[in-house]
Amino acid sequence: MCIDHHIARVLIDNVSSLNVMLKSTMEKLPIDQCYIMPSQMVVRAFDGSSREVLGDIEIPITIGSCVFNVVFQVMDIASSYTCLLGRPWIHSVGAVPSSLH
Repeated sequence: MCIDHHIARVLIDNVSSLNVMLKSTMEKLPIDQCYIMPSQMVVRAFDGSSREVLGDIEIPITIGSCVFNVVFQVMDIASSYTCLLGRPWIHSVGAVPSSLH
């Protein structure tokens, strides 16, 4: 859940060094775009291309009964996932992702 909105297709990726929220997902949430902080970050995609980060935003997300304030990098890319929780989130919450479960 993100601000009382259910978000489907979230990928937890222990290889990613970013928490990514798609611009299309962000636009569906009741969040004022003025809270997006400018970013000069450029991300290298799996195909080797460079992708620009539109900005950073801190958003509270609820997983189970726990609320986490997550800093996301907002990107305008095509993806089958709505957002990606990478190593910054995994380490901050002490999670141990396992492909066995």
